[in-house]
Amino acid sequence: MTTPIDLVEAVQARLRDKIPAETLPDIKGEADFAKLISEKRLPQRLPAAFVVATGWNATFQRRVGAVSHDIAQGVAVVLVQSHAGDASGDKARASVWPLELAAVTALAGWVPAAGYAAFAVTESRLQGLGSAGSAGAVASTLSFVTEWKLHAKEVS
Repeated sequence: MTTPIDLVEAVQARLRDKIPAETLPDIKGEADFAKLISEKRLPQRLPAAFVVATGWNATFQRRVGAVSHDIAQGVAVVLVQSHAGDASGDKARASVWPLELAAVTALAGWVPAAGYAAFAVTESRLQGLGSAGSAGAVASTLSFVTEWKLHAKEVS
C-alpha cells in the first residue's frame, strides 16, 4: 500500500530544487493563490508560481475482505507573469514560456514518493489577468497527474 503524501508540498519542494530562485523567486500554495484571487491583485514578486491540488479520481475492485483503489491525483502549477508598461501582454507571454518549460522539465517523469507513478503533464492553459488590475498580466496553468494505490480491508 502506498503511504499518501501532500503532493502540493512535494511539488513546491521539487520546483524550488530544480528552478533557480532568480528564475522563479516566488513559489507558494493554495491559500496564497486564493487570497490573490479574492483581492483581485497580482503577487508582489514576479514571476510567481502557485501549486494547487486539483482533486483525484479512483477506480476500485472489491475482493473478499478488501477493496483496492487505483487513484489518479492531479496538481496544477499556475505561473503568473507581468511586465510594467506592457498592456498588450506580449512581454509577459514571451517570458512565461521558459517558465513553463522549466516547470514541465522539473515535474514530468518525476516520481514524488515510493508507490507513486511518475508525473505526467496533461494540459497547459494561458489566460490574461486584466481582472487582477494589471493589463498585460498572464497566468499559465500547467496540469499534472500521478497515480497511486490504496488497499483497504473491509471492517464491520
